[in-house]
Amino acid sequence: MNFQQAGTYLLNQFQQHSFADNVRNNKRHVSQIVVETCTNGTEIFISFPGYKAKIIESSGKIVFDYRANIHKNGINTALSHANIIADIYNKIVHGKMNGQELRKALVNFFREGVADLPVLADSLPYKRTDPDSKLLARVRKAHLQKPYNLAGNTFDLSLEELFCSLKWIVLQEDINYPIANGFEGRKMPLARYLETIFVAENDLYTLEDVIQRALSHSRPALWPELTYPFKTR
Repeated sequence: MNFQQAGTYLLNQFQQHSFADNVRNNKRHVSQIVVETCTNGTEIFISFPGYKAKIIESSGKIVFDYRANIHKNGINTALSHANIIADIYNKIVHGKMNGQELRKALVNFFREGVADLPVLADSLPYKRTDPDSKLLARVRKAHLQKPYNLAGNTFDLSLEELFCSLKWIVLQEDINYPIANGFEGRKMPLARYLETIFVAENDLYTLEDVIQRALSHSRPALWPELTYPFKTR
């Protein structure tokens, strides 16, 4: 499924599982659906409604919130933007993945939401290695007082797991902030992921900078030193 198809599918699932009624009754994470099963058996599933889901009574608009979870190696945990940022950074710095090839792959993927996994495997070789304690400590510290889901970075995501997870993590931005309506949608998380590649290869900014930008409730200004494939503001 591309992004548009995945969005339609997810909204239908929300309706079938009484998303709005559950929000009104303050029932959170009562529904889980598997949305991807990777070739290695890893599952990506959606848990909803999330704690930030709400209904704006004046307009009846539903603000959707859900959690994208991964079931891998016996571990069942959520994946956040910060988890993805740490995984990308680890692949480049410790796995020696070609950052510019990964940038191309991400930009292409974010256009439609479809990844050619055999091609990616050929163009993005790297040494698979789990994030080490020093990297995890940096990520935790960058969260300041905000909670950090350490479990989401206790393993290296395979390329298939990474791209399958990305689709459902960033889709939430498209649903609540549609690009077609002039909002940023998935452009915002893509900007953070491209910044991650930049800091993995340059020392003008740090990994901590990127994580704090991802956690910010504001709209961070774009870095003038980095070329973004499309503007986010």
